[in-house]
Amino acid sequence: MTTTPRIGILAGTVREGRNSIKVAEWARQTLTAAGIDATFEVIDLAAQELGKFTSATPPRMHEGAYSEPELAAWSEKIGGFDGFLFATGEYNGSVPGVMKNAVDSLFAEWTGKPVGFVGWGSTGASSALEHWHTVVTFLDMKLVGPDVKLPFSEVFPDFRFAPGEAQDAALVELGKAVVDAA
Repeated sequence: MTTTPRIGILAGTVREGRNSIKVAEWARQTLTAAGIDATFEVIDLAAQELGKFTSATPPRMHEGAYSEPELAAWSEKIGGFDGFLFATGEYNGSVPGVMKNAVDSLFAEWTGKPVGFVGWGSTGASSALEHWHTVVTFLDMKLVGPDVKLPFSEVFPDFRFAPGEAQDAALVELGKAVVDAA
């Protein structure tokens, strides 16, 4: 690769007081400070204009050309990245709905790109991560890992996000793997 890879860090929840933006910003700051040769950018789903898309044609058939202006803008944004880190919570044993909708609304923009996962929940988002692995496999993304799991009991004492050296080190290894696969 002759240019510096752009890695998008998808902050996958939109609830008030959400952890996804905290985790995504931690990831961006930690990976940038590690000196990895890439540009890391947070993609905040709460800041995106993503509604309910109603095209009769599935995203796979659009080949990156969309008639809805919001979807065209989302496509352009996601298409500009060389790889991704998905920061995902676990809702009711699965993936956050708004994040799934954002991913499902596109196809070509994800295909062939590497992705790694950072998940949090009572078990570090184990169930959500398994579901995400299935989804990105169908999108033909390059799954890299191991996942960074952030169990509430270890990383969110008193409900505050407090990653330690072990989480930082695991994240840096994952970030390097995503960049290397880009």
